Amino acid sequence: MAPGSRVRPGSRSPWRLELSPSLPKSRGGAQKGAASAEPPEAAAFEKEYPGASWLSAQVFRNLEEVGGHAEALIASVARRHGLSHAALNALAVIEGNGAPMTAGAVGAHMHITSGTMTSVLDTLERNGYVQRLADPDDRRRVLVDVTAEAQAVLNRLLPEVVQTTTAVMAGFDDRELSAFLNTMARIRDAIAAAPDDLPAPAPRRTPRNLKRSQ
Repeated sequence: MAPGSRVRPGSRSPWRLELSPSLPKSRGGAQKGAASAEPPEAAAFEKEYPGASWLSAQVFRNLEEVGGHAEALIASVARRHGLSHAALNALAVIEGNGAPMTAGAVGAHMHITSGTMTSVLDTLERNGYVQRLADPDDRRRVLVDVTAEAQAVLNRLLPEVVQTTTAVMAGFDDRELSAFLNTMARIRDAIAAAPDDLPAPAPRRTPRNLKRSQ
């Protein structure tokens, strides 16, 4: 859904909404200013998902959406230089390491599977951007490193990436950016600490207008 689009009547789930979330009420129940009252959709959502927080769901959904837009923006810059976003990330990780590294280490930095990592590296090798080398300390291991050709591309591409991100974030001052980084770090830590054994959630109360006949 395009940014700024409105909510369709009857929508209840955050994955079907595009709302501008308001500040929550304080723990004592008092609102934090008249403009902070949650919209009616919040109550409907929390009725549909007992025990849930509409505001938390909105934040998480917007993180997904903004992350997707950010990736697409950087990917568009990479494509102008004949690279996919994954290929750009792989080259940047390997170059930034300052020395050859294993494919597994590159994949761990990029949070992608070994199969996907192998495919990305195979393509980069065919294009002359990476080379596979035997590990001098363990001949059974293979290392990857960037080539001079890859660095030439990165020297052109990375300044464009930085220029683009600087332009996008130009409307935020250093205080806002620092606060955002701190918030993102807390969210990242919370995701990493999310338990695998949460209890079963309360059953969803599907709105009548969304139910399908058997």
